[in-house]
Formats: sequence, structure tokens, C-alpha cells
Amino acid sequence: MSLEQHVREMGEWHAIVGKAIVGFGELELITYKCLAHLPNEKIADTSSRLGFALRVDLIVEMLEGREKQSARIAEFIRMLKRARVLAQTRNDIAHNPVMLNVFAHEASGDFALERCIATARGGRIIDLAAAKEFADEVESLAAEMWLEIGKLAEGES
Repeated sequence: MSLEQHVREMGEWHAIVGKAIVGFGELELITYKCLAHLPNEKIADTSSRLGFALRVDLIVEMLEGREKQSARIAEFIRMLKRARVLAQTRNDIAHNPVMLNVFAHEASGDFALERCIATARGGRIIDLAAAKEFADEVESLAAEMWLEIGKLAEGES
């Protein structure tokens, strides 16, 4: 692998990991905004110290506990639950380095190189294509959630 190829591939990883983390930051911000504006009681200060999954669970519980639940609220709850699932991949990306795997064929001596994120506990490998797909989904979900919040704020059902 040439130095130019190495630099190009690492640049791709930097861009995708950055996009994923920044995009997930939008989902984090949405949960903080929901907790600042949803409850009748003042819980935003306390709940802001909760981790992402617990904040999502709290918001979902508050929304599902409402007497009247519009189709828009149900859709927003679905999006929150998807964001909660995506948090695991975000954690894997944020807490594990991009590394170089070397695959060698014993008989032929051929080898292949692949950059990926492999979880420290094993069992999960995220290649560049999967990281791109994740980053795109997070970015799309955050945009959809902001649009839904806008429609809910305008009173659309």
C-alpha cells in the first residue's frame, strides 16, 4: 500500500467518523431540547446528566404517557427509539480506533489489508461502507426529527 493510498483512506475515515459523531450530536441535542420543553415539572437540569439511552427512555415514557397521542407524536417516538438503537454503533465508533486488519492466506502467502473499526471486546467490525451508511442514517434521522419537531410546534397533527 502506497503512502498516498494510506493518506487517502485515512482521510475518508476521518471524514466519515467526524460526520457520524457530529450527526449524533444533533440527536443528543434533540433529547436535551425535548427535556427542556416537554415536561410540566422542571426536570431538565437533572435529566441532562443522564446518558443518551436513559434520556431517550424518559422522553419516550413521557410522550407515550400522554392521553392524546397523534400520529406525529407516534412517529417521533419511533424516531427516538431508532436513535436509541443507533447509539450502540455510535459508541463503537467513538470508543474504538480505526485499525488495519491483515488477512493472510497461509498456503499462497497472499494477503489483503482492510481498515476497519473492531470493537475492543470483539465480535463487531465496522468497515468503511458500514460507517458511511451509519453516518448517512444518523444525519437523515436528525434532519427528520428536526422537521417533525417543527411540525409539532406548529400544531400540525
